[in-house]
Amino acid sequence: MWPEFIHHLTLHFAIVLPMVMAAIGTYAVRANQKALIPLLRWGGWITLVLTAITVIAGVAAGGLSGGEEVLKHHRYLGILTAAVVVLAAISFEQGVRRKIEDLRTFSVAMWWTASFSVIGAGHWGTLGEHADVIPGLF
Repeated sequence: MWPEFIHHLTLHFAIVLPMVMAAIGTYAVRANQKALIPLLRWGGWITLVLTAITVIAGVAAGGLSGGEEVLKHHRYLGILTAAVVVLAAISFEQGVRRKIEDLRTFSVAMWWTASFSVIGAGHWGTLGEHADVIPGLF
């Protein structure tokens, strides 16, 4: 019960934060806003921690295999999202430390990738958990 509760408690951060990071990162890269680097740097690590908690709690609640096909899609897209968020946070950090702008730009692309994969994970999770209350679905 506790892992499922923690998963539901933190998943909204894991959904919204990659999208926020993608939007702010795009603006920072396009407008060459160096003042946003600390926000993106710390925001990336916070997103990584909250996404990791969400995925670990979700896997602890449901396991790595088994379950309905819909929830398998949800699980694997959630794990993919976490992997992309790790890549985004680490690449941005390395881009800042080594002063490599291409790594920071790559990180923004990874935030967009995480945004789309988390949308898919949310879609499949909603279908798996709430199909009985979504009108016209079944």
